[in-house]
Amino acid sequence: MLRSAVRSLPRLAAPVLATALALAAAPPAAATERQTLTPVCAIALPIAHPGCAAGRTYAGAELPDPANYLTELRGPDRWSTAALVAEAGFPQADVAVLVSGDDDHLVDALSAGPLARTLAAPLLLAAADRVPAATAEFLTRHAVSAVLVVGGPSSLDAGTEDRLRALGVRSVGRVAGDDRYATSRAVAALLPPAPHAWVAAGSDAHRVDALAASGPAAGLGQPVLLVPGDGDVGATAEALRASGATSASVVGGPGAVSEAVLSQFSGATRVAGADRFGTAAAAALEGVRRGLPAGDVVIAPGGDDHLVDALAASPLGRPTLLLVDTPASYDVIEAWWSLNGSTRTTAVGPVRLSG
Repeated sequence: MLRSAVRSLPRLAAPVLATALALAAAPPAAATERQTLTPVCAIALPIAHPGCAAGRTYAGAELPDPANYLTELRGPDRWSTAALVAEAGFPQADVAVLVSGDDDHLVDALSAGPLARTLAAPLLLAAADRVPAATAEFLTRHAVSAVLVVGGPSSLDAGTEDRLRALGVRSVGRVAGDDRYATSRAVAALLPPAPHAWVAAGSDAHRVDALAASGPAAGLGQPVLLVPGDGDVGATAEALRASGATSASVVGGPGAVSEAVLSQFSGATRVAGADRFGTAAAAALEGVRRGLPAGDVVIAPGGDDHLVDALAASPLGRPTLLLVDTPASYDVIEAWWSLNGSTRTTAVGPVRLSG
């Protein structure tokens, strides 16, 4: 573990790296236990969820014994990587959430991770006018019976529903709003009431902050709502009140979400770092403060060209750190392990922590 990091950054603290290497040196023992996922379905859910109707529980990600190892989920493309994440985290899925995997429409899906986890469902990717082979293969192999599409027809076109039905999906629904902000509110409305929520900028330039929030928010069963960086956010503030939230974590610095916007939310506190990597770590730490295990993290690519991999991993519901091949990025990972130790690390997409 981290041999590539050692080559790139020989100045990293040896004790921290030695600890990380020791934790991942041996393959994990055969895991016989998995998480238990229990779907929670809102009355207004636009699909028929067989698990909710039958009171079913599902097997989730493996619970390793001992819980010290590295998993790398990396496919040849974004569609395959998302399918690998789905297989690892939701091996018994009979429901899925489908979002756009196109960079131009990524923002429409930023709030979908918590909803997917609430439904015990993976987050799969499609293109605007097709269902990629890796996504189709997961749906058919698992005989997925219901798919909830998130986003309007500019993200996933009107033919998406027909293509899903041709793959054997019996129940198809869509949740969307007039714009990205309304879509995030519509998604939040399908989550069960939660006392806390996460707020992030919906601008393309700052979408990485919402991705950093999505993992911990999903693990805690809390919504992620998008807002403009500056201006009136009355509709979103009202949506938070309707969701039962009495406090909010606003992820991102003042350049992403202004002080004027933050002040419009009751009980809001800012969660931010000096850059996107520090902000992701701050959001992860906020998730830990609210109950998530600190040593059980996802590390996802933090570059703009691979943010979709962080999106696909968000339903795993774990603190999420971002990594690129720069000293500042590795320093954040090192600091996290130094502070919190490591019990399990899942690297998603082109992130490489083993040689």
